[in-house]
Amino acid sequence: MTLRLTCIAKRRARILALMAAVLSALYSLVPATLAQDAIRVQNNQVLVPVIVADRERLRRYWKDGSVYDAVLPGEVDAIVSGVLVHDLTAVDFQVLDDGKQQSIQSVTEEPSLFWNVRDNGGHHTEYIGPGGGKWGTAEWPPGVIGDLEAPQHYLVAYTAPESPEGSCHQIKVKVNRPSALVAARIEYCNSKHSASDPANGTRLGEQLERVLTSSKDSKIDVSLTAIGLYSNSETTRVHIALDWPWDSLKAESKAVGVLGLVSNKNGLLITRFSDLADREGVSDYRDWPHWNGQQSSRAMGAVERRYETQLTLPPGEYNLRVALTDGKKFGRAEIPVTVDAFDRKHLAMSAISLCKQIDDVYAYSSGYGSVLAGAWTAKLPGSYVPLVSKGIEYKPTGNTRFMSGETLYTYFEVYEPSLAGGTPGVVEIQFRIFDLKTGQLKSDSGPVSAERYVRAGNPVIPIGIGIDISKLPRGSYRLEVQATDSAGQSTPWRTTTFTVE
Repeated sequence: MTLRLTCIAKRRARILALMAAVLSALYSLVPATLAQDAIRVQNNQVLVPVIVADRERLRRYWKDGSVYDAVLPGEVDAIVSGVLVHDLTAVDFQVLDDGKQQSIQSVTEEPSLFWNVRDNGGHHTEYIGPGGGKWGTAEWPPGVIGDLEAPQHYLVAYTAPESPEGSCHQIKVKVNRPSALVAARIEYCNSKHSASDPANGTRLGEQLERVLTSSKDSKIDVSLTAIGLYSNSETTRVHIALDWPWDSLKAESKAVGVLGLVSNKNGLLITRFSDLADREGVSDYRDWPHWNGQQSSRAMGAVERRYETQLTLPPGEYNLRVALTDGKKFGRAEIPVTVDAFDRKHLAMSAISLCKQIDDVYAYSSGYGSVLAGAWTAKLPGSYVPLVSKGIEYKPTGNTRFMSGETLYTYFEVYEPSLAGGTPGVVEIQFRIFDLKTGQLKSDSGPVSAERYVRAGNPVIPIGIGIDISKLPRGSYRLEVQATDSAGQSTPWRTTTFTVE
């Protein structure tokens, strides 16, 4: 009897974990889902994202003991869809703007821009923020994630009332359905800013600006990197990545944001960007039924741990400063950034990045199953371009400390003009690792063919590769990479440093 009870307890724990994943999507991760499409004023319309669920259906899943037998891997999506309310139209909604009812122009169901991703470290969540960058959460605990889809949301549009620039307005969304549970933002501000800088002019944006000039010590350890990549214009696409310990952020915070300022060598501001993990302004989701009466967003991996974005810059020397805050604690980092000019007539190579996380991004990978493939669709919304080589997405990191036994991943791009037409040249790459302290050569790959990375008719060769560093003792090292082609051209050696701990 004791053995039987133990087995039942273990099975129930697994089912509860799957149910917790469902609940996490419906209340912990609703802010992340809404974050991709914040309330905004566009073409004189206010666009409000809204998620609607049925409270009684949601409660019934928790109270009905038979659900433990029903919720098995592969069936979780049906439960998520079952608690959402579908097929609503404009007549089902009411929107109050500063207490005044508005005439709704349209209501559409929009797909989520939120993915559950399986990578070399486990499962986590990724989504596109209102500033166009990509947020990633901490890894979910083992055994917790189920075959889970992110819920869709409604986009409610009405004519923007006249108001002074910079004024903020309170929003209340109601749904004319019994037992409707509504998650919607409660505030928007009539401020003009770039689509890539949604925090500009907001209270959170001002707080981030103060962080960059503050004399106080950072409480969040932010790692920062930026690499210049080839583009088809005179400017260069620069990929920026921030990492920080996931437990540095307050899980319940509604004000997680990032700000970046790019200045030239004379200190003149060239451009800026910002983005929001954007829990701020989401109402009601905290009142949804909780697993064991506790907020489990931290335990369920809903706390952000990295951010990536991209911008374009002309060739030159720059200084990049970034700030991160959860509304209480903050972190900042600063690095120099060199953007090289590409000569389109000659072999060239981008800067090289170091990566800890990689994802299989083949849609519906046979190795990972149909939902948790880590697959972004063919094209991400907006202008963000994942760094993909041979079906694997590589995620640069400024944290260049690797544990002994880890694989060191690197991503870079080689430009070979002959691949665009005529007789394509043969490209080879070579990797070398030196001990920084002694200068001793520790490993040399020799020339390696890049043929398997070549895409027909495309002069850009995206190269992502894992390098075995398991035999390196603890210490500091320099990685060098060079490309050569059959025309006798060679790029300068590109270098970066890392440590093995």
